[in-house]
Amino acid sequence: MIAVEDEVFTHTQIDEENKFGTFDGAKTAALKTKRQRKRTNSRSHSSDGNEDDPTSPMESEFPKLKLDASFKRDRRSRMGTGRGLPKKGGAGGKGVWGRAGDEIGASAVKDDQDPNFEASEGGDIKLASYIPQLDKQEIEKNMKPLLLEYFENSELDECVEAISSFNLGAENVADVLILAVSTALERKPAVRELCSRLVAEMYGSVIEPSLMEDAFVKLLNQVSDLELDNPGASEDVGKFLARAIADDCLPPAFLRRCTSYSLNKAGTKAVVTASSLLTMKYAMSKIDNVWGVDGLDRPTKYYENKLWFVLKEYLKSLETEEVQKSLLELDIPHFHHEVVYEAVVLAMEQRSNDYEKSAQAMIDLLLFLGESNIVSRTQFEAGFKRVTDNLEDLTLDIPNAISLFSQFCDMSVAQQFMSTTTYEKLHPSRGRKRFVSEGDGGKIKNLPIV
Repeated sequence: MIAVEDEVFTHTQIDEENKFGTFDGAKTAALKTKRQRKRTNSRSHSSDGNEDDPTSPMESEFPKLKLDASFKRDRRSRMGTGRGLPKKGGAGGKGVWGRAGDEIGASAVKDDQDPNFEASEGGDIKLASYIPQLDKQEIEKNMKPLLLEYFENSELDECVEAISSFNLGAENVADVLILAVSTALERKPAVRELCSRLVAEMYGSVIEPSLMEDAFVKLLNQVSDLELDNPGASEDVGKFLARAIADDCLPPAFLRRCTSYSLNKAGTKAVVTASSLLTMKYAMSKIDNVWGVDGLDRPTKYYENKLWFVLKEYLKSLETEEVQKSLLELDIPHFHHEVVYEAVVLAMEQRSNDYEKSAQAMIDLLLFLGESNIVSRTQFEAGFKRVTDNLEDLTLDIPNAISLFSQFCDMSVAQQFMSTTTYEKLHPSRGRKRFVSEGDGGKIKNLPIV
């Protein structure tokens, strides 16, 4: 029986040790007490020792251990690991950062390794929109319409502001300069004058002063390619270069430094042209008019008088080609609405007997200018709209101006020069009705005209 109990105890001990691993001192003592209690209750042979001896061999081998009362009441885990119970108020625990709402009063990030770290340490955070940088293809796609519009309306400030709104990048500003110059070379001297003013205005705002010299060097290296479409590109680029130096966009020493650059033959010719322009007598005053179109700054009254004389001569000669030639020389496409306005007013100023003949001549002229693409559709509409808006003032000098203008529009619609849609825009509330009643004694009806 003893052997059986020993065997059972031995297996129990092995199982507990395999299950719980190594015990500390207190746990080992508790296990020994359990073993001693089992040995004490079991029977032993009389031959193993003196029966009167109260101490058995097992008791000497496993002495009794008196456990502390605090150890019995200890509720800590015997596994040596905690359960991560939350703190009071639910403000802690495993995987918890704090109470809900504690992040509202949190201080600014102080760790410079944190991606949310602000260098100002508590300063106001400023958010800015990110504009992606344009590549070469996108530059031509976006800049070409702006340049064409500027060459059409001569609005320099709007053009520079529109160009500045794009993220060009330091390596692409030269492409804007080359695109502007190449576009101007395909057009008339007046457009090249506008391009020179654009280059001077872009200095410091679009093109940094330190990058202007590199931009012109890149332009000089592409003069040979520009000559394929414009045979005189080398001389014209030399004029652009001389004008940039006169406008303080480039230092005069740039021409001397050009000898150190590996320029091709066409680029070298452009540098020689610029040098000759800058060394002639009264150079600066002449370079200001290097394109021969100083009339861009003339007042509007000058062009009004010029166009009035051109149309007055046309009524005498009826030569449409002369009018076309004069408009091309003036080169004011943005002011062609004045041609339409003066043509209608001059026809109405003629005698009543000659009105139909004069009106027909002006319609033939306007039709010719429209078919030859000298005057655009928008300029035609703007010119007729000006006549409509000034009809009340015109009646002071031409009493029947409203009825004459209505007759002019009827003749234009009959000859398919003016569409019915445009006619309705000019007379939205009247249609094709007469403006003066027969029984009113020539009194003009007081009706709104748009």
